[in-house]
Amino acid sequence: MTVALPPALSHLVERLLSTGRYADEGEIIREALRALERQELDESPALEAALLEGVHSAHVPYDATVLARMRQNAIMHA
Repeated sequence: MTVALPPALSHLVERLLSTGRYADEGEIIREALRALERQELDESPALEAALLEGVHSAHVPYDATVLARMRQNAIMHA
């Protein structure tokens, strides 16, 4: 597989390689993909819970009060 990176990301890869922490470009990309996978797994339960809450709750007109409640819930579950 060949991947084309924009210049800013290519420079990042070069900088990471220069630290000696990674053996090659592939190792950096694998680590980045593992981090992305962990992030997606961490977000999925919260998103699923929010969607289920919406499906099972009564219809409420969307207004500033609803938005404030959603923000408060997001803070409490962060």
